[in-house]
Amino acid sequence: MSLNGASMERWEPRPADIQGERGHAVVTVRWFELNDEGTRDSFERELELGARHQRHQTGSRGQVTLRSLDRPRTYLHLSCWRSYGNMLSAIHTGTYSAQLDRLGRLADIEPGQAVGVGRMGAHHIMADAAHVVLVEALLDGEAAQFELDFGALAGQFMQDANCQGGLLLRSTTDPRAYLGLIWWSSAQPCDDALRSSRFSDCRIRLEGTTTRLTVERARVACESPLS
Repeated sequence: MSLNGASMERWEPRPADIQGERGHAVVTVRWFELNDEGTRDSFERELELGARHQRHQTGSRGQVTLRSLDRPRTYLHLSCWRSYGNMLSAIHTGTYSAQLDRLGRLADIEPGQAVGVGRMGAHHIMADAAHVVLVEALLDGEAAQFELDFGALAGQFMQDANCQGGLLLRSTTDPRAYLGLIWWSSAQPCDDALRSSRFSDCRIRLEGTTTRLTVERARVACESPLS
């Protein structure tokens, strides 16, 4: 899957806005936990059918599905839209509802919505082989400080040859909740980054503004270009 952007962006805090800003995607965030009826193959086939449908929807900026490597039956699906209106138009269709019902027979679903508040990377590409670090946070400190600290975490890896990008999303239903992604082209540099003092030092700073911070590894399972 690709997260596409035209050029390197300076990382700076931006307020969450449910309508989205020009150039900043509105994102549907769905976590899935496979149940006894669901298998990887059946679930990923169903997601691919939904991805084909979304490619033709007005305002779609693409989507990506990540499979957790630490929780192998857990998936994260991100679907990006140019505006809140585009997103609502898409999810209120019969086709979308029918697909969600089929997915619901295979997995438990935790839905959410977010907007992008920062990104890094010369190309913002999350390719098929990408390995991703997911950082989930619930704040009890200043949002601007957390966003800057996550930018510092992502930014120090951007000069590494295998690091391809970073993205920070802020929930529109709970502005204390964030989801950060940093991705590498393959598994080994991602694992090396997680074990590094650079990562652990920045993680300590992030924990200083949060009541909960979790870090897990994932990799791309299904993809479609995101702009």
